[in-house]
Amino acid sequence: MFAVMASACIKELRKEHNDWNGRAIRKNSRSRLSKMLKETPSIGSYRSNCWKMNLVGGAVWFSLYEAVEELYGKMSDGLYGKMCNATYAIPFMARKYASTPFFTEKYQDAYIRKIDKANHIRSEYNWTTHYEKGPTPDSLRIRFTTCGLCALATRTGHRDILPIMCWTDYTVANAIGTCLHRDKTLATGDPCCDYLYTRPGSDAEKSWLAEHPEGTFHSK
Repeated sequence: MFAVMASACIKELRKEHNDWNGRAIRKNSRSRLSKMLKETPSIGSYRSNCWKMNLVGGAVWFSLYEAVEELYGKMSDGLYGKMCNATYAIPFMARKYASTPFFTEKYQDAYIRKIDKANHIRSEYNWTTHYEKGPTPDSLRIRFTTCGLCALATRTGHRDILPIMCWTDYTVANAIGTCLHRDKTLATGDPCCDYLYTRPGSDAEKSWLAEHPEGTFHSK
């Protein structure tokens, strides 16, 4: 996971700073990631916890941020956002999201089972997730009341850049082919992260837009 993510992220960084040494960033961040993960209590395996990849992926981003800061100074928020988003341009990631049957009943039922399994793992580094099928097949809600990345960011001193990472959720939604509406995140101090997904052009999306003439929430 580190090898694939680091390659894409470092490539993005060097688009703006081609004088940066990619090998040095990789080596520095790999050792940081190893230490970070060793100090983080386990939340189960990738098979038993669907959020394990989110936690490890976030740790990779944090370790790259720290490596760049040590080698070249603090990374700008804008560049950090580009780096994080570069992860979702990795071909296999793009294919994965593009082929996700997000609104089908079969997919949602399977996702609910995964979430229920993950919710039984008690740890501050895990996510507490509440999943609600929409009244139509074209919408669904997800609410998080705890977030493992919030815990990791707090411990490692990266609460300031955590909201930038949350913005990648819009990138993922776009890759899947959904509209994401969200105006609360734990990363910005709210009591929960509230996600409403609607299918573009559906009655659910039209209803949302009619109720919110100001447009979708993009503040958080």
